[in-house]
Amino acid sequence: MNLDYSFPPNGGRARAIDLHVRRSLADSLQHIAEQSRGIIHFDEAALAGLIAGLRQGRRYPPSVFGMYFELALALMERREQEAAGLFGQLCEQPPIAETFRVVALGAPEIARHGERYAALMDTDPTLSLTICPPAAEVEQRFRERFQRGYALLEKAIPELADEFSSLVSEVCIVVGDEKATMQFDGGSSYMLWGGLFLNATSHDTDVAMVEVLAHESAHSLLFGYTTEEVLVRNPDEELYDSPLRTDPRPMDGIYHATYVSARMHWAMSRLLAAGILDEAARSQAAAAREADRRNFMAGWEVVNKHGQLSDTGQAVMQEAASYMKAVA
Repeated sequence: MNLDYSFPPNGGRARAIDLHVRRSLADSLQHIAEQSRGIIHFDEAALAGLIAGLRQGRRYPPSVFGMYFELALALMERREQEAAGLFGQLCEQPPIAETFRVVALGAPEIARHGERYAALMDTDPTLSLTICPPAAEVEQRFRERFQRGYALLEKAIPELADEFSSLVSEVCIVVGDEKATMQFDGGSSYMLWGGLFLNATSHDTDVAMVEVLAHESAHSLLFGYTTEEVLVRNPDEELYDSPLRTDPRPMDGIYHATYVSARMHWAMSRLLAAGILDEAARSQAAAAREADRRNFMAGWEVVNKHGQLSDTGQAVMQEAASYMKAVA
């Protein structure tokens, strides 16, 4: 897939990436079905319908991608009974009707996937972060803040809203473990493509909501860029200081944090330039933008010094670095 890696958000590019990822899943499912035929029982007509829907670009939820990864692992480990069950679950998943949906962990629409979501969002071997369903009142307050923040995003930075809605199909409302020292703030995973998980107790202002949407959608964009090759070739065992985390991180995580910091700086700049914020919000956006600048510079120093980047990784990061240099 030939992509333009230019730094500003681009809804058309995001839709092309989303379609490519979904068609790649369809190809993989087709291959798995062909190899499993006669060995594992599954509903061939139903699976063919899912594959056709993916190739058409229908927006199946993140759970479909999560089940695919579980299915592939079960097949590799010859757990045929578990694989048959996963085939069945995959075939039962309807596509999402909305552009994207906002749903709480534990809600009826995704209740059966709660453990799956929690497991696939807790894969960092250096730090375990638990996600839990929110209380009803916490969920409702978050929904109200999300609606205000997303409305501000659409009004002030429509191109970023377009990219966000093209990459994200499901916003999942969660909370962290109150007893834990480190709290989950937000995140996404390539194994749950289209999913965005946000802590309902964080992001308490409209500006903070816009910034986290810019933050997390940038991670999704980077995941989409890795369909052809990885961005970073450093071994995961090598750890370095990260601009957005207190703990040392693999280079891939630092690369993500650095690029994302530049994207948040861009978003805060556009938000300020829109001229629609009150004085308090302008002050918050300006402070966030300055923090984003510092974080980018710290991350860029580490990536530039230690990063073993692929051609794609180099091209993508160079766009971010060029933007930050231009606005310095």
